[in-house]
Parts: sequence; C-alpha cells; structure tokens
Amino acid sequence: MLQFLPPRRFWKRTLIDANDLLKKDFEVDTKNVRGTKILVFNWRDNSHVFAGGAEVYVHELSKRLVSEGNHVTLFCGNDGRAPRYEIVDGVYIVRRGGFYLVYLWAFLYYMLKFRNKYDVVIDCENGIPFFTPLYVRKPIFCVLHHVHLDIFSNYLNRPMALLAKFLEGTLMPLVYLNVPFITVSQSTKMSMKEIGLGKKGIYIVQNGVDLLNLIPGAKATNPLVLYLGRLKEYKSVDILIKAFKSVLDKTPNANLIIAGSGTEESNLKKLTENLGLTGSVSFLGKVTEEEKIKLMQRAWAFVNPSYIEGWGITVIEANACGTLVVASDVAGLRDSVKNSYNGFLVDYGNITAFSSKIIEVLQNSLVRESCSKNAVIWASKFSWDMSAQLLISIIKGDLYL
Repeated sequence: MLQFLPPRRFWKRTLIDANDLLKKDFEVDTKNVRGTKILVFNWRDNSHVFAGGAEVYVHELSKRLVSEGNHVTLFCGNDGRAPRYEIVDGVYIVRRGGFYLVYLWAFLYYMLKFRNKYDVVIDCENGIPFFTPLYVRKPIFCVLHHVHLDIFSNYLNRPMALLAKFLEGTLMPLVYLNVPFITVSQSTKMSMKEIGLGKKGIYIVQNGVDLLNLIPGAKATNPLVLYLGRLKEYKSVDILIKAFKSVLDKTPNANLIIAGSGTEESNLKKLTENLGLTGSVSFLGKVTEEEKIKLMQRAWAFVNPSYIEGWGITVIEANACGTLVVASDVAGLRDSVKNSYNGFLVDYGNITAFSSKIIEVLQNSLVRESCSKNAVIWASKFSWDMSAQLLISIIKGDLYL
C-alpha cells in the first residue's frame, strides 16, 4: 500500500496520478461499446497484495459481464507493485492512490475523466464507501459484503472506530437512501436492514466457485488441517493455532497449513513458536490458484475461525474439492456452512470447541466421507456464471424485488 512506501515514492506516485487529471486523452475508450458500460469502484483489485474474497467477487463477475458484450472499468487502489493501467480478462483496471487516497482519486477521476463515459456505476463498500451518490448522476448499485460495525468496535482504536462507525452506520444510510444494494448472503441482508441500509432494495448475488477446476482430489496421507485466506486480526487465525495444540495431543501426526498473507502474519508466527508448534504448523504465504486447489484437495478439514464473513467463499471452494469445513457460528458462515452437512459450526472464539470438532473429524473417517459427498453437492449450487447472469438482470432492470 502506498502509505507504506518511502515518502519520495509516495509523492512521486501521487504527482503522477494528479498529472493524469490534466491530460486531455485517457486510456479507457468506451465510445464503440454496444453493451452496457459499467464503472466499478473497489478498494483493491484481485492482484493486490491484500486482495481477498471481495476482490475475487468483483473480478469473477466483471470478466463475465465483459464476456456478455458489456464494458467494465475497475477503478481501484494500487499497492505499488502493479501497473497503473492494465487489461485483465477484458476488464480495464485503473489503479490510483493507496489505502485511503483511492477514495479522493475516485471522485476526481469520475468528475474529470469518467463522468460521460459510463451507463452504470457499481460502488463497492469495504468498510468505507465511495459516497458516489454525492457526485454520480447515473444509476448506482452499492455492493456490501458484510456490515463492519462490530469489526470497527473490536479492532480499531477508539477515534478511528468512532469515525468508521459514523460513516457506515449513520452517514451511509442517509447518502445511499435511494440506492439499491447488492449483497452476498441473507445474514448480511438482515444486518443491513438493522442499521437502515437498503431501503431502496437489497438483492442477493451469491459468490460462485470455479466448478471446472475445483474438484475432489487425493487426500494427504497424514491428517492435514488447512486455513487459507487473509491474515487479518478479525479472521481470528490465532484461535485455530491455539486449538491445534490440543489437536496434536490426540493426533500427533497431524499438520496445519496456513496459506495467505496479511498484517497478522508475524504475530501468528510468533504465537506458533511460543506454543512449540513450528514443526507441525507451516506458513506458506500467498499461494497460486493451482497451489490453492491442491491444498484444498489434500486437506482433511478446512477451518475458518473468522469473527465475521459476508459469505465465506473459501468454504465453498473447499467443499467443491470434497473437503468439509469447521467454522465459527457467525453471520455469513452460517449461510455457507450447513451444520453437520457440509461441515460444522462451533462457537466463535471457543478454542476447546474448535479443537474437539477438529479432532472428531480427523479421527472419524465416516464423518469425513459423508460430509465430503455432501460438500461437493452443496458447492455445485454456486456458479459464477449464474451469479453473473443475475447481476446482469439487476443492472438492466429485468429483475425487481
């Protein structure tokens, strides 16, 4: 992210971003597009160093919108490693600014560069919205994966928490009063209604999975537990590591693999070392798509101990690979995990409950086989193609609530 770069590089990039506003020409040309011209604002894109499920959601749907003859431009932040402009899977990606400046650049670029080029704007809220209703006069749809108020209270310092809660819980319902919303689960829809969001309507467009490549494969010889995702504090991977210590007491030959990166990585590695688990716990960092599939196929159990999820896309990906899931009984994960069918739900933060359930599934082959079969059936219901068709119907006004 740009704020972590040396000041000279930060200001150099900022000046380059500002200079583009003064140019008469611009990279994105939508004049000859026959389909709907769609502009997406999102905090990050799928190549960002801290990309997660929200970025996968945007990219998978965007590239399918393009394949249907539409044009999609994604305006997002730059982590300092990616090109400022790129076309990926037919999606035009414009990267400007960093952690927070992306919101300022979104406003300025829209007013000076994008305003007359697009038919529809999709505003993706990742804790802080782009507040597009204040300056966009085209149809707007706001995408929200989960309500962040509890996360703000528990994981931000008090001043930042108060500001973030005001933006999402007070200001956003007012600014987005006449904007229809798109979310990924019934749980999030209910949470949105509780704080007054979505009075214009809330559509549910679920996450999909790549059903062509995410298929069952050979399991590891020894019991293998997997976590794959961002290493953020609210993901609560520390709960899994602490639980795994007890798992080893009952299943000494078990291994835990943690794949992903994030701000908690160093803390989690220290915790692993302090608990004497370095020989049984491996940190792989961010893995490729091919490596992800292989890990999910080989795992005996996939664990998601998160405090909150909009849906839990990795749950369905693991299920598609024939792997059951042990997850926190929280909003979002209650939608993606059907308890005792494709996995199990346990009380959030309960180390004993997590360790007991993991031990049970590792030691009981009948439970694993039953849940594995159910998991594949469950995952087959979630396709990016179906979700994209639903989104197209919403954008074109063919679907009404």
